[in-house]
Formats: sequence, structure tokens, C-alpha cells
Amino acid sequence: MKIVFSFIIGLAMAFASQAQTLPPIDTTTKKITYSGVVTVDGATQAVLFKRTHSLNVSGSGILADKPADGYYSYKGQFPVTYHAPQPGLMHNGTVTYTVVIACKDGRYKYVITGFVHSSDKGNGGELEKSIPACNKYVLSMQGWGDIKKLTAAEMEKLIANMKVVMGNPEDKPVNVGNDW
Repeated sequence: MKIVFSFIIGLAMAFASQAQTLPPIDTTTKKITYSGVVTVDGATQAVLFKRTHSLNVSGSGILADKPADGYYSYKGQFPVTYHAPQPGLMHNGTVTYTVVIACKDGRYKYVITGFVHSSDKGNGGELEKSIPACNKYVLSMQGWGDIKKLTAAEMEKLIANMKVVMGNPEDKPVNVGNDW
């Protein structure tokens, strides 16, 4: 009886720890969404909007660039490496997402959503799905979990960088380091 109880507690703890590392799901849209409103004392809408352009490092994938409205949006991406269905092998792919930033005097709001996995080995599709679009035999469930965890980690880095760049007084260059 003690063994069964210990096993059940172990499973519960494993699921609880895994759930904490997965990306947040918006209750309205049912999409993975990172959002927030950040106050930047003394910064005007124009200054904050100028800083948004520093976030899209490559300058590609611009979806909207409206200085008068303080609205900027771009399509971003990052590479992922994850477990393949064959034991011991790894696959590579890309996760794309959309960033929207709206600026007002003294604050800005960011919304990051639209996460989609693609790979020449098999497209997982929208990350909100419990099973990848290409099915669990092409992209393993362990690999699908890897992709979601990597996405959460990448978004934490992106948001931390965004807060540094957007809160940068006097628009001086920011040293982001070399460990990324």
C-alpha cells in the first residue's frame, strides 16, 4: 500500500512540476499568450515607439509600423532542437510567433502569441494543441513537450530583453552579453 501511495504522489509531483514550465494559455483566445503592461516613467510615446524597433533585431517580418498610433508588430522566430521519435536522435525546427507592442506616454503593452512549429521532418503546427499536427509518430510527444518548454524559456528571455530595451534611459546601447 505504501508503494502505491508513493507512486501516486510521485506522479502528481511530476505533473505539477511539468505544468509550471509550460507556456501560459489565454482563457479567452485559448492561445499561448504572453502579455503585460509595463510602466516606464518619463518616457513619451514617441521615445517608446522608437525603442520598439530595437526589439526586432533582424528588421524582417514587420507586420505593422504605425508611429502616430504607437503601434508596432513583427513576426519573430527561433530555432528548436527536440527529441525525435527514434531513440537517441534529435530533430531541428523553427517556432514562429507574433509580437505586438502598443505604446502610450509612460507605458507600453506587449502581446506575444501565434506560436507555430515547423520543420522539414514534420510540422507540429500550433503549440496549443495537445498532439502535434503531423501526429505523434512523426513528432514524438517528448519532442512536442521539448518544443513547448523551449518556447517558454525563449519567451522569458525575450520579455526580459524587452524590459531592458524599453526601459533604457537616454537610449544608450544595451550590453546584452554573449551567452545567448
